[in-house]
Amino acid sequence: MPIIESAKKRVRQNEKKRKVNKRWKDKLKNTIKEFEAAIEEGNVEKAEDLLPETYKIIDKAASHDIIHKNNAARKKSKMKRMLNDLK
Repeated sequence: MPIIESAKKRVRQNEKKRKVNKRWKDKLKNTIKEFEAAIEEGNVEKAEDLLPETYKIIDKAASHDIIHKNNAARKKSKMKRMLNDLK
C-alpha cells in the first residue's frame, strides 16, 4: 500500500476510473452482442433498429477513450457490412 498521500489519492482515482471503464465496456459488449444476435436470427428489422443505438454507444465509448477511435470505426464498419450482407 502507498504511504505518500498523493499516491493514496491516485489509488482511489484509479479504482473509480476502473469501475467507470468497466461499466462502459460491458455496455458496449452487450449492445454489440444484441446486434449480432439479431443478425444471426436473420431479423433485418430488429438489426436496423439496433444499429443507430449501437453506433451511438460505440461513438461515446471512443469519445471517452474507452476504445480507440480507429477501433470504433472498424466495429461500425463491420456491423454495417454484416447488415448489408444480411439484406
